[in-house]
Amino acid sequence: MDLLFEAIFELILEGSFEASRSSKVPKPIRYFLIVLIALVYLLIIGFLFYMGITGLNKNLFAGIILIVFGLLFLILSIIKFRKTYLNRIKKVS
Repeated sequence: MDLLFEAIFELILEGSFEASRSSKVPKPIRYFLIVLIALVYLLIIGFLFYMGITGLNKNLFAGIILIVFGLLFLILSIIKFRKTYLNRIKKVS
């Protein structure tokens, strides 16, 4: 069952990545997919921060590690977003 959910989620996410970069897909659909992808990443980052902050009470080291992973993931996601979408827009114009 876990494998099935993983395969479906990966198929949807990978399909969204490819469709959001394709110029053949209409702009409203591409923008919706970009927002959907950004929301998934924000959900994961928010979960890491939440678990890190709540984990600080029980285990200080584990809480700090989760917060650092959240920050690292946030920074890398911003870099990837800018590289994939914003720099591409500058080249087209």
